[in-house]
Amino acid sequence: MRKNVLYTLFILLATAIISSSCIRNDFDYYGYEDQLEGTFPVDQIDESHNWSLTSVTNTFIKGNVADANKLLILSGNPFAETNVEILAESFTTSLISKNMTYLAPSHISSVYVAVLDRYGNYVSLTNGKIGGEINLDNTIPTGTPRVVVPQKLVYGFEADYPNPGDWDYNDVVISMTKELTGETTVDVHVTLNAVGWIGTSSTPAQIGAAIRWVDRRYDQVRDKVERNQESTFMNAPEHPRKYFSGEWTDFQKSLNGEFVINLFDDAHLAMFHLASDGTVYRRFFNTIEDANSTNNGAKQPAKTVTYTFTFENEFDARNFTLAELDPFIIVQYGTAGENFWEVHTNPYKLTEILFKYYNGAATSYNNGFAWALAIPYTKFRWPLEGEPIGMRKNSLVSGAYQTNGHSFGEWILDQTQARDWYKYPAEGAVY
Repeated sequence: MRKNVLYTLFILLATAIISSSCIRNDFDYYGYEDQLEGTFPVDQIDESHNWSLTSVTNTFIKGNVADANKLLILSGNPFAETNVEILAESFTTSLISKNMTYLAPSHISSVYVAVLDRYGNYVSLTNGKIGGEINLDNTIPTGTPRVVVPQKLVYGFEADYPNPGDWDYNDVVISMTKELTGETTVDVHVTLNAVGWIGTSSTPAQIGAAIRWVDRRYDQVRDKVERNQESTFMNAPEHPRKYFSGEWTDFQKSLNGEFVINLFDDAHLAMFHLASDGTVYRRFFNTIEDANSTNNGAKQPAKTVTYTFTFENEFDARNFTLAELDPFIIVQYGTAGENFWEVHTNPYKLTEILFKYYNGAATSYNNGFAWALAIPYTKFRWPLEGEPIGMRKNSLVSGAYQTNGHSFGEWILDQTQARDWYKYPAEGAVY
């Protein structure tokens, strides 16, 4: 997976050291963070860094707009910008007085509130600050608007947790969007975009994935979420499973009773059917630019599955955000036994949703490193296999996101800087 031979040797040495000391039942903290710092592609992590590129915020919107049918909060001006995303939406009447909760990308300071008629025409467009109150403008905008799309979060995972990885965050790439489909219904579209980690040639890795609905009790919402029966990640339901044993079900309870969506037991199998001999076809799916049999690469269409969430009322539906969902992958630690670990984004890094794997030593892993990222950009391009997401070390700047003033490294050094780094990929380093 690594391009540089010396870097590869260093990684292998670090992994061997960690593997012998950082096991579930006998965690030896000594030297662990030194190994992480030695392999991480940025010199130092901001001590206060939360690894978040979004924030949940509220805006109160009011006004009286003739012919109003739908209310949108947009990330930009669709009459002047491309790639504008719908951060929140609601059906409405002409007399508008609504509180809207949404997930705002941290690099923007304002949003646009659009009002559409029942034909989808813009009848109002108002710019305002994030949070607080926005009074609608009754002036009908002129010109031709560009297409706006639902907000997308792209999740990139390092499957080596808790060991150092190669920090390309493409071992599994999942994206999620949400779409208001009725006054009380929201469709959540989950897409498996790439699978880049296959372990070693002798022990190919199997990676599972699930989504927790944070703080929602299973018994309260089980009958309010349904999978679109025309789409599924389970290409071979009868194939033996590792992480979700027994009869396959779409949903289950977490260890503390929360609602969990079972996505897939095997990421490679979720993207591709079984080989002719009944084995799982394991390749670097969509992480190698010139994919071929020699480099074990393959191009494969992304796979999308849709889940419909039904809420008690219109207020809950319009204020539901993707921040309430915690997608995570599941990996086997070592090569034997049911020693399964979950890899979450930083806010939930120390949680145990389906498996007890910290053995009471979760605080030992409470360091500044994250093995998963949530990117709030519909056009995000993940790094190629073995390409660090952004290197800024010993005065060396390289990697997939290295643009001066807009680099991953600058954001890691100071979380208030370069918060739009994911919009500036280095050609030849991203997929």
